[in-house]
Amino acid sequence: MFLLLVVLPFLVFAPLHLSVLAVRLAGAPPLGWADLSPAVAFLCVLAFVWGALRLGRYAGSPAVPAAVLTLLGIGMALQFRVGTLRLERFDSPSQAALPIGVAAMVGTWLALRHRRIDRLEKAWAGFIAASVLVIAGVLVAGRGFRGATFLAGGVNPVEIVKPLLVLGIAAVLAGHRRLLRRGFLGIPLPPLNIVVTVALVWVLPMLLLVAQGDLGMFALMNATLLVMLYAVTNRSLYLVGGLAALFGLAAALIPLTRRGRMRLEAWSNPFLQADGSGWQPLQALVALYSGGLFGTGFGAGTPGAVPIVESDFVFVVVGEELGFLGCAAILLLYASLVFSGMRVASRAGSAFASCAAAGLSACLGLQTLLNVGGVVKAIPLTGIPLPLLSHGGSSLVATLVMAGLLLAISDETPPPERP
Repeated sequence: MFLLLVVLPFLVFAPLHLSVLAVRLAGAPPLGWADLSPAVAFLCVLAFVWGALRLGRYAGSPAVPAAVLTLLGIGMALQFRVGTLRLERFDSPSQAALPIGVAAMVGTWLALRHRRIDRLEKAWAGFIAASVLVIAGVLVAGRGFRGATFLAGGVNPVEIVKPLLVLGIAAVLAGHRRLLRRGFLGIPLPPLNIVVTVALVWVLPMLLLVAQGDLGMFALMNATLLVMLYAVTNRSLYLVGGLAALFGLAAALIPLTRRGRMRLEAWSNPFLQADGSGWQPLQALVALYSGGLFGTGFGAGTPGAVPIVESDFVFVVVGEELGFLGCAAILLLYASLVFSGMRVASRAGSAFASCAAAGLSACLGLQTLLNVGGVVKAIPLTGIPLPLLSHGGSSLVATLVMAGLLLAISDETPPPERP
């Protein structure tokens, strides 16, 4: 486990960090503590997580924490590269996201391992209510900035809605799984009261997301719901029919908001808005194209030419400086994380834990697809951050909490008592 959780992540992080330092040394004064602090911080993270899992006798899948820590290291290297990771000073709440998120991941695992997570099934109404309160609170007290809504200090607590909604709806779906499996000739035909129950639980947080204008989160959570429905029923028509309905709903909702229309226009023909909303995607495509197969070298590109590259467009840095091969390698890392999470779901000891693990894994995978798809212009921009890589404290903490839940579901069997 030491090789997977410490050596492997640091061997991926170290060359990226050293590459940035080499570029800076080529035309800059000697390096200071601020330049070396990311490596020290990442080593501390690796030591803390590995030590906690070892002392806690973690017996779950090692692939999940290995993929999470490796992607976290890449994200730290990317944020240091673009200048947003500054550990020598505390001038933003997002600076505290890394220690808070890592502590939350380990704490979630410790609190809910050995099948204690099954106790959360009875609290499903609390998770849904908390989601509604968070979204409503941001809707009332938040302010729009760069196409999103934030509270004071740039905090966006709506990110925590992802694990809350997954846990809440997992309990509902798992509890009614036999009725949801009912069908005729492969067509799902659940009782009407079950359909109404699921709809009533789901509709209020979704309406609030639409009212807030967060169509990216709306699309992400509804797509996650469809995967969870398929996971508990094994009926593919839920997935196929639901995705068709989701695309139709998105096509109807996007033009209703100004931000949605701007993103749709920037996607369909960015050259018409080349000096406005089309500038960012055009610059991103130029950067990706200039990276070619091998990239310009980490630290040797010009990511600053893309506006707000550290957030939704951080994948551009990978494409420009690490090339197509670097992009493929990182996407394979995400695929391994999702695949490992789905394996955890298939081996879970309860229907609730299985559905929750499938939802958490699907949410991380779909979030990756929505972000990368928007960056490469396969789909309109959604404003969804890239898990563990994009700048954003709320997103990082929420993602690490989801990782902690996967660790808890994976670590089901208590170790034998030592004599």
